[in-house]
Amino acid sequence: MQISCRIFFRVTTVKRIVLIAIPVLLAIAIFVPIQNRVIYWSLFAAMFVLVYLYHVMEDVVPVKDVVKSLGTSDFFSLKCGYVEIKDAKAELRKGLMVIYGGTVLFYVRARATGGVSLVQSIAAEAIETYTMCKVDDYHQGVTFTLNGGDEVKFTSKKIASMDKEMRAALGWPEEEKTNPEA
Repeated sequence: MQISCRIFFRVTTVKRIVLIAIPVLLAIAIFVPIQNRVIYWSLFAAMFVLVYLYHVMEDVVPVKDVVKSLGTSDFFSLKCGYVEIKDAKAELRKGLMVIYGGTVLFYVRARATGGVSLVQSIAAEAIETYTMCKVDDYHQGVTFTLNGGDEVKFTSKKIASMDKEMRAALGWPEEEKTNPEA
């Protein structure tokens, strides 16, 4: 118990340190007169590395951890965002939408060091329809309408081009194209 608390504290501490170090380095670069150009530009390089590191620790969901969680690598996956409504306010959570065994799963990064956490699970039988549309004021994506009338929204620029693969992963037949001239 004590070991797991230490690991959690260290990981959380690393994330906080990275988050605090970014504006500190920016303040040093702006307000401290540095004559050596190598040191000056190295501060900016270090800032960019820290921003990328924070992005990875916060948003990137490791596919290998999803494979470990599901026990197979045979699934459809797409990096996307999940629009979560809390108190009439929409929040966007970045993660990985996975379709496996007729179920739509949404995973987010569990810890800064990796791991995945399941946020949403929807059985294909519970999905009445879906539409490729604008899911909020800024993002394109897919809206799944469930049997009870509830909606689940995922954002992704690539999802419209992956329609056939998504339908196949859900086990749905391909949509028939109608001829408008007939």
